[in-house]
Amino acid sequence: MMNYKQLFLILITFFTQSIFAQSKKEVKKYKVKSTTVLVTDSRVEGKSKSRKDSYQKFDSNGNVIEEEEYTKDGTLKKKEARKYNKNNDVIEEIIYDEKSLVKKKIITDYNDKNPTVETVFDGKGKIVEKTTYVYNVRGEKTMELTVDEKGKALKKNIYTYDKNGLKTEKKTYDGNGDLIITKKYTYEY
Repeated sequence: MMNYKQLFLILITFFTQSIFAQSKKEVKKYKVKSTTVLVTDSRVEGKSKSRKDSYQKFDSNGNVIEEEEYTKDGTLKKKEARKYNKNNDVIEEIIYDEKSLVKKKIITDYNDKNPTVETVFDGKGKIVEKTTYVYNVRGEKTMELTVDEKGKALKKNIYTYDKNGLKTEKKTYDGNGDLIITKKYTYEY
């Protein structure tokens, strides 16, 4: 027979999983501040054992500003924090290791609607790489250029589009400018 504590844990788990499945719009509408998912394992010699599975914290626009995932033994597996601009674009993302130390930080600059530069820093604040994005007059991304901390090219992607604005090709070049991969996109109407 299930006691009230077990029933409560099951209901909480169901409720928090339901919130995780909710859209950003619903999170904003109901002013959800955070959600925690608990997992209860009832297979442990007649006793139920609960652990935290994940956690999300939201801003007033429904954006995830903190996110944590835990291992089966309850230790931190993944932690991320994000900041957003007025258009709800991610402008800063911090990725932590299992000890909650900064592993990587990503800063993204935008023009009116598109990212223009993404800078990746290591845990000590040193630039690891920087990616610059270029767009055509229709707002379609035509190039991504990734360089290392000294400005040496690591990779370049070139995109082409058809008259409808559908991507038709992506060419990837290595740091020496040699073509390494071509992807062609075809559409059936």
